[in-house]
Amino acid sequence: MRSTPFQQALNRAFALIATALLLAYAAAAQGFSINESPLPPPTGFINDYAGVIDAQTKQDLERKLKEFRDTTSPSVEIAVAVVKTTGDRPIFEYSLAVARGWKIGSKEDDNPGALLFVAIDDRKYFTQVSKDLEDELPDGAVGTIQRQYLVPEFKKGNYSKGIADTIDAYISTIRNKGNIPVAPPAATTNKDSNSRDRLITCFCCAAILLFIALALWSDRKKKGPTSQDRDRWGGGGSVVPWIVSSGSGSSSDWGSSSSSDWGSSSSSSDWGGFSGGGDFGGGGSGGDW
Repeated sequence: MRSTPFQQALNRAFALIATALLLAYAAAAQGFSINESPLPPPTGFINDYAGVIDAQTKQDLERKLKEFRDTTSPSVEIAVAVVKTTGDRPIFEYSLAVARGWKIGSKEDDNPGALLFVAIDDRKYFTQVSKDLEDELPDGAVGTIQRQYLVPEFKKGNYSKGIADTIDAYISTIRNKGNIPVAPPAATTNKDSNSRDRLITCFCCAAILLFIALALWSDRKKKGPTSQDRDRWGGGGSVVPWIVSSGSGSSSDWGSSSSSDWGSSSSSSDWGGFSGGGDFGGGGSGGDW
């Protein structure tokens, strides 16, 4: 018996419904949701579940990304997530679920945010860019930056440098686009450079004082010590102990101040999570290495 056009249309509708139900069941069985992160809640801007980012780089990036968020309006939040593998799920879907589930981006009218996602064992990466950041960080720019900064370092196993250089390039691209007003960044200091400068200054001062002390000692040796000299220099006439003790005190103050500042900057106790955006529509770019 030949089926009518209505019956054929009805059969097609039933087939489509059955297919949709099967896909939904398979997704539910795998715990898949495009709006819920398969990863635990973030503990900072940098979330390394593969253990490939060194502590110093992580600390520097945390500080840099926090400063970037605090000096942009609306606040731009950039996050990094590194895993070993996404399993059977495509990295695009996995990273999109993380970006949405973590709600990266501000909760204002605009929700600018981005997520650099890397799967180490899969040798794949993808950067998700929110809808409100696509003008400042377009897909083409993302792809170019990743190929120029991320891929070459990843091929050499330099994961920390590849991620850090890529984040720096993203920040520079967003700032230079000009569509997001940026407040002047807070002044930062280079600890290594400052340490070298202070060490050189201390050494020069110590050398000058030592030269003066030797000159005075030589002069007194020729003339012979007097009671006034002994009273002035503490009996023996040598200023070396005074120089050493002064130097020790200066070094102690410098060391304690430096360690205090360093400990303060490395603290992550003020982490309060991302701002509640998560408006990601699939913009961005990715690839492998």
